[in-house]
Amino acid sequence: RSSECLAILQGHTSLVGQLQMRGDTLVTGGSDGSVRVWSLEKMCPIHRLAAHDNSVTSLQFDDTRVVSGGSDGRVKIWDLKTGHLVRELIAQGEAVWRVAFEDEKCVALALRQNRTVMEVWSFSPPEDVLYDRPLSLQQRVLQEAPHRPMSAMQLDYRQSQPAVAGPSREAVGSQDVDMRDAGPSTAPLQGGNKTFFHDD
Repeated sequence: RSSECLAILQGHTSLVGQLQMRGDTLVTGGSDGSVRVWSLEKMCPIHRLAAHDNSVTSLQFDDTRVVSGGSDGRVKIWDLKTGHLVRELIAQGEAVWRVAFEDEKCVALALRQNRTVMEVWSFSPPEDVLYDRPLSLQQRVLQEAPHRPMSAMQLDYRQSQPAVAGPSREAVGSQDVDMRDAGPSTAPLQGGNKTFFHDD
C-alpha cells in the first residue's frame, strides 16, 4: 500500500521542532517562537499562540490545556479551546529544555543561573481558577556549572517521580529524580500581570 501526503499545514515561518498529536488535534512548536494548534479533521489552524521570544523547546497538551517551554527560560500554560494564555511561569534562567505535566503538577528541566535543575510547579486542577491560585515551586539542582548541560530527549512525570534522559549526545540511560525532599525556590512566578511567590 503506497502512502500519500494528505495535506501540507503551513503557518510556521521557520523550523518546526516540537509536535504532539491527540485524536484530531495537532499542536506544533517552532523556532519562530510560536505554538500552533491544528484541526486534523479540517486540515486547518485553530490557534496561533505567540508563545516565546525564541525557540519553542518543548510542549505537551491534554483535553483542556497546552504547556510550552522555550529557550527564553519560560513555561506557559494555555487554554486549548480558546487559545488564551492562562499562566506564565517565570523563574530567571537561560533555557527550558523539556516540560511535562500530570494532574496538578508541571515539571521542567531547565538551565537556571548556570545550573541544570529540575523544577516542579504545583497548580490547580482544571475545575479550579488556575489564573488566581498561587503556585508553589520546588527545585532540585542536577548539575552545578555544567561544561555540557544535561539535555533530555524525553521527560516523564508519574507519581511524583520525574525521569529525565542524560546528556543527549552521550549514550546513557534515564535518570530518576526524587523531588519529595527538594527545597522550595524563592523565584517569583508570574501569571499575566500578576506575580506570585512560592508557598512557605
